[in-house]
Amino acid sequence: MLIRELAIENFRKFRRPIRLAGFEDGLNLVCDQNEAGKSTALEALRAVLFERHGSRSDRIRSFRPHGDDVAPTVELTFEIGGKVWKLRKRFLQNASVELEGPNGRATGDEAEERLQALLGFSRASNRGADDDSRGALGLLWVEQGQSFVLGPPGQGARRTLEEVLAGEVGAVTGGQRTTTVLQALERNLADFQTPTGRPARRLLEAQETATAAAEEARLAKAELEQFDSVLDRLDSKRGEQRRLVRELEDPEQGERLVKLESDIDRARSAGQALRTAEALLREAAGERTRLEAREISRRELRDQLERAGKAAATSRQAAADHDAVLDSARKAEGEATVALEIARAALRSAEEHRLSAQRAKTARIRQRALAAAFARLEAAEKIAVELQARRDEVAAARMTPEASAQLQGLEQALAEAKAAATAGAAVLKVDLLQFAPQVRLNGAVVEGSARVFVTDIQTLEFDGIGSVAVLPPASGAPAQARLRAAEQDLAAFLADVCCADTMTARKAARVRVEAAQAASLLSAQLAASCPEDLELGIAAGLDPLRGALAAEERPSEITGDGTDRIDGNIDEAWQAARTAEHEAEGRRQAALETLQEAQLSNVRLAGQLERAAAEVSRLDDQLATELEALDDSALGAALADAKAAEAHAIVARDEARRAVEGLDEIVLVQRRDNLRKRRERLANDRLGLVSDIAQLEERAKTLGGIGPASRVAAAVELADAAAAAHARLKEEAEMLAMLVEAIREAQRAAARRFVAPITQRVAPFIGRLLPNASITFAEDLRPTLLLRGGSEEATDDLSKGTQEQLAVLTRIAFADLLIEKGKPASPVLDDALVFADDDRFDVMLEILAEAAERMQVIVLSCRTSAYRGLEASRITLA
Repeated sequence: MLIRELAIENFRKFRRPIRLAGFEDGLNLVCDQNEAGKSTALEALRAVLFERHGSRSDRIRSFRPHGDDVAPTVELTFEIGGKVWKLRKRFLQNASVELEGPNGRATGDEAEERLQALLGFSRASNRGADDDSRGALGLLWVEQGQSFVLGPPGQGARRTLEEVLAGEVGAVTGGQRTTTVLQALERNLADFQTPTGRPARRLLEAQETATAAAEEARLAKAELEQFDSVLDRLDSKRGEQRRLVRELEDPEQGERLVKLESDIDRARSAGQALRTAEALLREAAGERTRLEAREISRRELRDQLERAGKAAATSRQAAADHDAVLDSARKAEGEATVALEIARAALRSAEEHRLSAQRAKTARIRQRALAAAFARLEAAEKIAVELQARRDEVAAARMTPEASAQLQGLEQALAEAKAAATAGAAVLKVDLLQFAPQVRLNGAVVEGSARVFVTDIQTLEFDGIGSVAVLPPASGAPAQARLRAAEQDLAAFLADVCCADTMTARKAARVRVEAAQAASLLSAQLAASCPEDLELGIAAGLDPLRGALAAEERPSEITGDGTDRIDGNIDEAWQAARTAEHEAEGRRQAALETLQEAQLSNVRLAGQLERAAAEVSRLDDQLATELEALDDSALGAALADAKAAEAHAIVARDEARRAVEGLDEIVLVQRRDNLRKRRERLANDRLGLVSDIAQLEERAKTLGGIGPASRVAAAVELADAAAAAHARLKEEAEMLAMLVEAIREAQRAAARRFVAPITQRVAPFIGRLLPNASITFAEDLRPTLLLRGGSEEATDDLSKGTQEQLAVLTRIAFADLLIEKGKPASPVLDDALVFADDDRFDVMLEILAEAAERMQVIVLSCRTSAYRGLEASRITLA
């Protein structure tokens, strides 16, 4: 099976459509970061293949994105046998399935059944697909966190593997058909007897019917049945005896046995001759190799002796030449030491003059700093006096910002009250003629004309005439009351702030604001006039400045240009002395290093000369000992003899190999033993048959002599029928039990043979991962033991990393077996090698790459860098 394309929509985290394309025949890598959705993609692949489209189980509901009431949809394009198939499933809402391929298009349950037959898996249960229903294909798909599980294959996968292995090992008892037959036999046998062998329903009914018949009829029927049974068994045994005699007397069996014995003797003689020839060859080759190595060692020894002599002469000459260099270095070092002492004395004198000048400079700088600090203090004191006056002015003012806001509110309330009072009030208008008498309005003389709102009582007084009072209408009383209240509130506020009117109050507020602004400006000026003085160690602020200068005297007038420079001649003399001292130090150090190097060279040359002389003496003694043991002429003759002996041994070995070709002693012995065992079994079976036949013949004579037929004639027809039925049922039960046990035993034997092909396929992988190790499988195809270093280890006791690697290798072996037999197989590994160390990880990558040459392999991982060097089709979740 080859996966080509996967499309997912509304499936868990994939709310929007996503399409994975580009799957190739070999290795495919889906590498992305954590939480990208790799495991969700594998779950979608499982769902589209193995889950029923119409199911509404909790598992199917979990496919929906959290909080969304949508229909999860998955589409898959795959190939089997070069033919392209397209599958689309929609779950929950308007659930549907569609399968399109070379045989046309199918939908609904027909599509599900075609898919099961195509991929070899079973229908999922109501709870959803599991390991038993997914079959062999699901066995090869490893989900995240389960890569180290080494459990047995599920029922569906086991059936498929057994069918494949049955063809591999030639067994006829494996596979689904045999399982179906065995289940049918067990169901039929359950009608006859219980699992413990006691009679069940049908046999009990037959017994009760036979018991109800007459005792004499039952006994007669039993004797007749026994007589017939003896005759039948007697005929069967005689036929079986005739077959055994024919097979035992077959002349071909004896001829085959004689020929096998002859071939075994020839194979043993040829094998012994070959082993002898190979041993002689190894001995001759070893002697030749030893002599060649000795000859080469002697040549190298002479070369080493010559080189050692030259090295010793060179060392003597070098030691003699170096004596003059050592004397010169000692003299130079002494002169440099005297010059350094002179330079250091001059530097100490210059430093004393310079230190005196620096002390005088520091004193002048402090006097200037004190003078500046006293000047700042004087200016700051003036600013502080003015600042305090402004702050007192602000504190004494009654028109605070809150009072200003209250005044504005009261004025606005008064204006609103006046507007409401005059909105519907009557108007009193007075126009006087030129010669009219004097008129007063509310006590004020009216000049020409006047106009007022009648919001309260208005009084007109006419000289010599009288007065007129105009009253406001009653409907304006509430507005008039609010106006009076507003006027009273404003008057009370003005009295509280000591102002005659609102204009005076606003002026007082402006004066306070100006005083506060002036105080803020003066505060900033005061802070600026009292900064931190690092020279005198005075913190910022007026109080620190006062405290620091309280114990100081104000300096008198300071003379000088203010630069406070040290005399240039003093500095120049000091710098010159420092330069001269460093220069003398450098020369002395250089001379000292030269002397040390010369002394080291002298010691090294002396050691070289001593070692060279010792090496010459050693090599000379070694060569003399070698020649004394075996001179050059004797060595050459011995080497020539060894080469000739080796050539003769090679010819003898090749002749022995040609003689042993085609004669495998182990195979021949096995064939002979099998043939002998078969003949022995036949002979033993024949003796047993002779005894059985004699017993049956005697039994037949005994039963036939008492006239069973006459007694049966006297029995009731119902008793005959009941007894006959019971006998037949009992015999059928026995045959069923024997058949069931025979099939089970054959299945157990086949299961033991089944594991051999799997072991053979996984062995090369185990050998590469764990050298000199092998693995053993149980009858249920589960790896159980790891053999290495001569000991057995249970797979459950291995580390998680080793369990994980064995599980992956076992699945590759299963896939190889399935593909060879034309079954769909495509391993999918989701983060399957997380426990592997670097070396084993590299080996596993090599095995996966090689497996991808035979099958499609899909790897999902978050470790992008780990797979960077692997040649594969890389697919991203986009």
